[in-house]
Amino acid sequence: MRATITLNDLIETRLAEIAEDVWKRHRVLRVNHGDGRVVQLGTAAIWELWSCRANHGSGLCGEPLLTATQASSLTGMPREDGPVENPALPVIEVELLDSGVGGFLIDDLFHASDVRAEFRKVNG
Repeated sequence: MRATITLNDLIETRLAEIAEDVWKRHRVLRVNHGDGRVVQLGTAAIWELWSCRANHGSGLCGEPLLTATQASSLTGMPREDGPVENPALPVIEVELLDSGVGGFLIDDLFHASDVRAEFRKVNG
């Protein structure tokens, strides 16, 4: 009898591989659904999906990391070149599951502090 592998098994395996890789390379943790913090700017709010555990020179970071789509929705300023013009902290490139495309695409993760700074710059 042959073992059956479902599409869900393949997707779950790929998500685990991505999470392991981004931890090893950048010290970024994927946050389980419902376990994250709520990040709010103005009247918009989103759930934290990723968390930074890197040391940027002043100890462990601990900030939520936001996808480009999340950052754009919070700032209200979608841009062709990204939602944060000049981030102070490193932008992390990661492969994410895009339900709209039905596959994995490269996306950027931005620190919440950079998104807040962009929001203040845009909204005065």
